[in-house]
Amino acid sequence: MQLKLELLKEGDEVLNVSENQIIVKKKSGEAEIFTIDYDENNLPRISNKTVLITFSSTKTPKATVSDDENNFEMGTF
Repeated sequence: MQLKLELLKEGDEVLNVSENQIIVKKKSGEAEIFTIDYDENNLPRISNKTVLITFSSTKTPKATVSDDENNFEMGTF
């Protein structure tokens, strides 16, 4: 059996793969961490929650959480 994950776009590259996480370096230089979960039937699912590591817009590191439509945003400074 082979699990095929279509995560990459042109210019992206995989930086690391672990048991349930894949780190993808985007063409822009950003990195995104994807998590693979398994449902009750042991079928793989790509979590809709990812971590995007991007360039800082401030002098200090900042974490922001938003939904897919950017209707909700919460930041820590």
